[in-house]
Amino acid sequence: MHAPDDVLDSGALPDLLADARLIADHVRAGGDADELVYLSLGETWHRPPPGLVAALGRVADHAHGYTLSPYGLPALRRVLGSYITRTHDLTGPGLGDFDVAVSQAGTRAAMSDFGQLVRARATGRPVALVPAPGWDYAGVLEPLGFAVRPYRVTAERDWQPAPDEVARSLPGAALLVLNPQHNPTGSDWSPATVTGLVRAAFEHRTAVLLDDAYFAVHTPGSPPTNALRILLAESRTPPPWLAVRTMGKQFRCNGWGIGALTAHPDTLAELAAIAHQRTFGTALPLQAAMATWLQDPESEVHLDRLRHHYADARRTVTRRLLDSLDFPRDAVHPGTCTSYLRFRVPPRFAVHGDEEPYRRRCLQAGVLPGRGSMAAEARHDRTTHVRVHLGHPVAVLERTLDRLRDAGLGWN
Repeated sequence: MHAPDDVLDSGALPDLLADARLIADHVRAGGDADELVYLSLGETWHRPPPGLVAALGRVADHAHGYTLSPYGLPALRRVLGSYITRTHDLTGPGLGDFDVAVSQAGTRAAMSDFGQLVRARATGRPVALVPAPGWDYAGVLEPLGFAVRPYRVTAERDWQPAPDEVARSLPGAALLVLNPQHNPTGSDWSPATVTGLVRAAFEHRTAVLLDDAYFAVHTPGSPPTNALRILLAESRTPPPWLAVRTMGKQFRCNGWGIGALTAHPDTLAELAAIAHQRTFGTALPLQAAMATWLQDPESEVHLDRLRHHYADARRTVTRRLLDSLDFPRDAVHPGTCTSYLRFRVPPRFAVHGDEEPYRRRCLQAGVLPGRGSMAAEARHDRTTHVRVHLGHPVAVLERTLDRLRDAGLGWN
């Protein structure tokens, strides 16, 4: 992996991330972190697109100071408004009112702000329904006082949630989280599924958080379900809703913390007031560069290349798992979106439904896959999966699978 001390070193301070502790243990046991292929987090530490980096050198003087708008650097807010409207096809009649602001400290912070907004409207302890397996929504919402309850996304339904099942859990729920380009399974929830979930939430006056992190990351020829347009088509007099879409996933710049917040204008105003309690606008030179980059035709060329890379990597990893490591076909879910591929842990390595022993064995072989779910509740369902990030060059992924095969970490 990239020079570990550059991204992992916390000195004498405790590290909060389990992966960092695992890697530190690996090094103390004699492992070589420089040779480790890190597949857990959606990160490779490769350089962002050259055009985006070059735009940083052309930032106007005013972008280095404060902005007096709480919705992000005005240039980026305007560009993102056009970009979200175009890429989500938010034109024509029949759509609810919306506007777009900049998420300036990562979409995780924006989710937390929205959680505060929803919690303030709730009576008693608010309940949030989140997909399981899924991302670490509990890590955002539980510290705010939410009781986080999972709704199932299962192989039996081709990794789609069941709207009728979710609807039965909605009475009394304050928040429903949707992740239609689903991390970690790579499944694209169908328009019918998303429509059913949105309608059920609005019927119960349940707020909706739409995590659109991977809307732009999909296999060429497999257009993603446009959940934001579906939501706006259903939003006559809706409860609060927020759609978050990071730019980091599609432009390899996760550390910039820049994305789009789409919501009703009143909701964006409330979110700005909450964010103002802790910060002024941040990363404004990065916002200025992103505004320039999004207007550059090369940004679309880069995105097309990235999609083709993920599709090629998805095919390669799937083929190698099936042919070289003897995984049965139903143990591998290639998916069509996100930057991840998920597969079952070979039964002989699954200890009481826990994937951690397998991850540690992989780490000994110089590979660290991710947990099958970041949702703590999913572990109670005895899931035995791991996920791999597909952002590395295909040759690196091939070498990774060679290591797993040579270490006897295949299915048989």
